[in-house]
Amino acid sequence: MGTGGSNGATRSPTACIVPARRIRFAAPANDNRAPLGRRIRRAIFYLVVLALIAAVVLL
Repeated sequence: MGTGGSNGATRSPTACIVPARRIRFAAPANDNRAPLGRRIRRAIFYLVVLALIAAVVLL
């Protein structure tokens, strides 16, 4: 039973290195506007989130 000499616990876990360009949440800056449907859906999403936050704060 424990005679294998397994060093699984002593090995350091593999480091996950994420390039800085993948951390950014905003889209790259350009002059192209998002399609109207996407802009409307984004605005509705933000309004719903703000309404939920307001409901939690006010109640």
